[in-house]
Amino acid sequence: MTKHWFTCKVKYVRHDSEGAEVKATESFVLDAYNYTEAETRMTEICEQEGIRPFEIIQITKSPLSEVIRFEDADKWFKIKIALTSMDEEKGVEKELNQFILLSANDVRDAYDKVSMHMSKVGIGFVIPSIAFQKITEVFPLEEQGGSNPLASTVQTPVHHMEGETGIAEDAVDAETGEVLA
Repeated sequence: MTKHWFTCKVKYVRHDSEGAEVKATESFVLDAYNYTEAETRMTEICEQEGIRPFEIIQITKSPLSEVIRFEDADKWFKIKIALTSMDEEKGVEKELNQFILLSANDVRDAYDKVSMHMSKVGIGFVIPSIAFQKITEVFPLEEQGGSNPLASTVQTPVHHMEGETGIAEDAVDAETGEVLA
């Protein structure tokens, strides 16, 4: 059985800064083996977070191949990556699209982080799109073990990286921000 990433929309009533009740709908991303497990996990997460009463209004399977969390960022971006490889038998270039969900501070930060991540893969790639996603939180299955599903220690398939870009500070030109080889 393969794990998939699911986007769950939850509708609930919360209290604003003045104590008034406000209806809210938030999106959460979690991994599960099927829709039933996704619904069960989302229900458990809402109960752990004290979100009551709530209604799960939508569960959608996401085409994400990977989720990467950076400690310094809390906004989520869906990045489309076009991977290029050569079909040796046919002598033709093949393109495969892949989607990554990545935490970053803004679009430029997301681009820099995914470029750094993909440069380690060793095959050609193009980044055709980066889109901000209104996601409240991501809950990988591995985080379920603790009492707090928002724990800062994240295991595969969510990559945990420290620092703004994960690049050593002395490898970056202080004036231009350029990564030095």
